Amino acid sequence: MPESALRAVAVLPVRGHAALLDGALRALAEQTRPPDEVVVVDDSPEPVLHLDPPVRVVHSGGAGPYAARNLGVAAVDADVVLFLDARSRPRPTWVERTLERFEDPSVGIVGSDTLVRGGTSLAERASEVQQFSRLDKYVSAPFFLPYLPTCNLAVRRADFDAVGGFSTVRSGGDADLCWRLQRATGHRMDVVDEVLMEWIPRDRARELLEQNYRYGRSHHGLRREWSDRGLPVVDPLPTWRLAARSTRAALRFVGSLPLGADSRAERFVPLAGACFDWGYWVAHHRARTGRSTRTTSPAGTAPPG
Repeated sequence: MPESALRAVAVLPVRGHAALLDGALRALAEQTRPPDEVVVVDDSPEPVLHLDPPVRVVHSGGAGPYAARNLGVAAVDADVVLFLDARSRPRPTWVERTLERFEDPSVGIVGSDTLVRGGTSLAERASEVQQFSRLDKYVSAPFFLPYLPTCNLAVRRADFDAVGGFSTVRSGGDADLCWRLQRATGHRMDVVDEVLMEWIPRDRARELLEQNYRYGRSHHGLRREWSDRGLPVVDPLPTWRLAARSTRAALRFVGSLPLGADSRAERFVPLAGACFDWGYWVAHHRARTGRSTRTTSPAGTAPPG
């Protein structure tokens, strides 16, 4: 198939992960069909990134990851926007295979399977077991409408502009964008059912637990925001049951400490799942008392606070 004539721009926000950025940029440079432009959005409160052309740097002043992506898109002309992050490692045909799907004018969102790499630390091994970015969690068996994560997501620029871009939340903006795009534009999602993206996991156990806790909070926020469009807000587990489940997971993990690294990683995953459940529980109870943990702002602005 001839090379796509669509103008494709890669937008990559980064804050505090500058050490990971070189790997992502190197993978983009090695594409069989490189992006027409690469925009890195420096989301540090004070500008810290200064990269050589042809990479372009946009400074967002700590607006948050989704507001940063909006600013990156606003700074370029493109037919297709390719989203990834500093931990993303696209395989050489990622851009080429993604753009092929946009030759169909009925397609507005494209993605492919993402493989979370392993490593030597407990968090890296547990992330490899968890594989939270595989297609079956987003497309094959979604909890609502299908969507794709922003570590491996491409959208038509015209559609992105038509819905006002990302909602500027801390987490969960990828699902919200994909759902709004499908509802508003009539364009469909298409996926390449192959691993075209790899992802570098966090190497600290605490960061992995915090990530799962944040996902639990954003999951509740998505349900609240979409409750009038068919996504019910379900009650969290009762406190006693959640505490019992967490205790059981903790004890099983402690029991695995004398065992091998693989056993420890497998038993750490339920602890991460418990953090997700606690995040959902906290968000639910704060929402009931008027202290919502999810704040959505107009696209392109940062949430207050």
